[in-house]
Amino acid sequence: MDRSIYEVAGGMDAMRRVARCWHDLALVDPVVAHAFSHGYAEDHEERLAAYLAQGLGGPPAYTSRFGSAAHVDRIHAGNRVHEDFDRAGIAVFARAVDDAMIPEPAAGALKDYWAWATTTVVNAFPESADDVPAQRPVHTYDWDGPVGSEQ
Repeated sequence: MDRSIYEVAGGMDAMRRVARCWHDLALVDPVVAHAFSHGYAEDHEERLAAYLAQGLGGPPAYTSRFGSAAHVDRIHAGNRVHEDFDRAGIAVFARAVDDAMIPEPAAGALKDYWAWATTTVVNAFPESADDVPAQRPVHTYDWDGPVGSEQ
C-alpha cells in the first residue's frame, strides 16, 4: 500500500481520537487503570497521539515536540514482564480503536502495532529504567510490521 497507516487511519485527528478513547477506557478498566494510579501528564493524550502518528508513518510529531522517545520507554521500563496486564491493555486499546472509528485496514494495523509495542518494546527493559539508552527512537511500524532493527 502506498499510503501509511497514519494516512489511512485519518491522520492526526484520528490519532487524537484513539488517544482520547484509550485514555478514557484505560482509566476505568479494573486492570489497566493501575498504570495511571500514580498520576499522568496533563498532556498525556496529545503525547500519545503524537507518538502514534510518528510510529505509524506520520510526521515526527513526537520527537519534534517532546524529544527522544527514551522518556516513554523509561516510564514503561522496570516493571518486569506482566502478561495479564499486557493482555488487558491490548484489549482496551482495541476497543479504543473501534470507538474512535478507525477504518480498516488501518484499524487492524493500529491494533497490531499496539500489541507489538506492548509485548516487545515495553518489555525490552523489564528490570530497570536505567537500562534505557538516552536516545531511543519512536518505534515505527508499517503494513509489514516493525520497521528497522526493532523487529
